[in-house]
Amino acid sequence: MKTKMKKSILFWAIYWLIVIFLYVALSVYFGSFLFYAMLPVMALVYFLSNLLLSLPLRFVKNHRLRTALTLLAVCGSIGLTCFFAFFAVTEISTNFAMSYIHSLDYGEHSPACEISYREDDGVYTLRMTKDELKILQLTDVHLGESLPTIFTDRKALKACYDVILQAEPDLILVTGDLVYAVPLATFSNNNMSPFYAFLRFMENFGIPWAMVYGNHDTEAFASHQSEDLEWMFESFSFSHKQGEMLGQTFLYSKKQPQIYGRYNQYLRVENADGTLNRLLFLIDSNDYVAGSLEINDYDSVHRDQIEWYLETIDKESEAIGRTVPSFVFQHIPFKAFADADSALKVGDPAAEYLFGENGERVSCPEKESGFFDAILQKQSTQAVFAGHDHLNNLGVKYRGVDLVYGKSIDYLAYPGIAKKTSQRGGTLVRVSSGGYLIEQISLSAEP
Repeated sequence: MKTKMKKSILFWAIYWLIVIFLYVALSVYFGSFLFYAMLPVMALVYFLSNLLLSLPLRFVKNHRLRTALTLLAVCGSIGLTCFFAFFAVTEISTNFAMSYIHSLDYGEHSPACEISYREDDGVYTLRMTKDELKILQLTDVHLGESLPTIFTDRKALKACYDVILQAEPDLILVTGDLVYAVPLATFSNNNMSPFYAFLRFMENFGIPWAMVYGNHDTEAFASHQSEDLEWMFESFSFSHKQGEMLGQTFLYSKKQPQIYGRYNQYLRVENADGTLNRLLFLIDSNDYVAGSLEINDYDSVHRDQIEWYLETIDKESEAIGRTVPSFVFQHIPFKAFADADSALKVGDPAAEYLFGENGERVSCPEKESGFFDAILQKQSTQAVFAGHDHLNNLGVKYRGVDLVYGKSIDYLAYPGIAKKTSQRGGTLVRVSSGGYLIEQISLSAEP
């Protein structure tokens, strides 16, 4: 009996040493001891449930029966731990997030545009009702919507809230990585709950908005892929009932071009007199190269997406008798962003500094997609806005095109990023009949 007791004590001592080591190591790496607090909590639930279920077994004399019951006790402990983890990660975190979203004062906003939607091709048009249209780019919000991310989610939503109130935009474009359903970091692979929370959050502002997908939004191990999310996006969209329902300002098109990618669309911006000012392309830069086993082997815009971009410009330009100006919004930057950064450092006259700085290397696909070449050839797109690299917010006019990293929101995905501040905020674009201006919006105060 004493030998068994010693073995049991040794087992649980090793068990807790491993748990404590993992907890401390991960917490130090991610720069927050709250981040992985779920790990020791789950370990404690398993320990206590196993202890309670195993206590009666000491009175069982039959060896085989005691072994069988011990196995059942272990399985029961694992089951109780999984149940607790599922309940805590889904129910508690969701209720906390929604309570916080409902607690905010969104005020009243009157966007300086009128929205219309064409049923035949699924294209939205925003007609300016004032001299300018203010477009706010948000990027890399990274909501986890799980118990370990309760506090980082709240900070991310508060950061978005503060930037939106500060910028007072007429249109908001989110350039990917809205969610972060990575089980290793969040203890959850559920990407629908954080999407739903953000949809409800944006609905409360009454400001038109749209999005592109990022590489983390529909990871291979995520609970839902893009086709599974369509019904939810459509139910929140302006086009669902032509904007008749209060708060439905999500510019999600029910008709998408039959090209590669999870979601591609373009918006038309008209001046107050009805003349076309420019096009806003929302292009899926996709996620990872299919079949590749390398980590962070990022995909790029595909050839049929580029052809759709060119054909759309030709069609809209032909209708007005001149080349229509345009912007491109995507998540992953293409290789020209790295080339522009390098050219700026060596003083190449092809690169003109606009604003901001890069705090990390440009993480772009190795393979040239040909998209930037097409942009230069068509001479329509004046600026490309990207996200993906959370510490980069550099703007460079490269070979005549503004290549702009948007300020990010992330409090979760990068180790220690919750403590960094200079990179966090948004990017505001002021569009008028005479052109456009780009400025960075920094948080006036950290959440």
